[in-house]
Amino acid sequence: MALRSTGNVDPDKPGLEFINMPWGFRLRPADMKEDKGETLTEWALMFLGGVLLLSAFGQWILPGSLYGGDMIAMKLMLTAVLGVAGGLIISISARGFRPEVQVDRMRREIRFVSRNPRGRGEILATVEIDRIIGVGMTKSVDGPDCHCLIYLINGEKPLRLASGTEKEIKAIRTIMDDYVTPAQERLAAKIANGKAAGELMATAV
Repeated sequence: MALRSTGNVDPDKPGLEFINMPWGFRLRPADMKEDKGETLTEWALMFLGGVLLLSAFGQWILPGSLYGGDMIAMKLMLTAVLGVAGGLIISISARGFRPEVQVDRMRREIRFVSRNPRGRGEILATVEIDRIIGVGMTKSVDGPDCHCLIYLINGEKPLRLASGTEKEIKAIRTIMDDYVTPAQERLAAKIANGKAAGELMATAV
């Protein structure tokens, strides 16, 4: 769900592309250039999915088709399997394989997106910024990459927001620290709300 490791061996070479937006910013790998292989893969998957869908429904209109009780049950099962497989493959091909993270300060959410070679994006998952209680940074054990981690409420497993050079990840962490409400402020607000609710109840009595 997060950006892949950059595989950078040169710490001075950019690993991420940072794009400022009116609502926040976007992150994607710096080496995400036009790749003819991705386009061919997309078209091949679409072709395969189309063949499966045609096969799923074409068996009902073939000359000499049999419609006995057992044969109909078998055809229904085969239609369901081929139809689901074809639809899934077409969906994957349209989604693409280029990862992107969008941090939206206005909507207070982080979107994990996958784009195809034509630039069309599909949201794979979202995380509300208000669920984040902290932002961390760690170094890769098998390379020079660094990772930006976000920690969620209720002790859920931290999510990797992005991977890049140490300089890039430090900059992203600094920005995210401004977006996230610190745990101390959350606790203070919770205590203040509790006191206000208690005073309101006492006044009502």
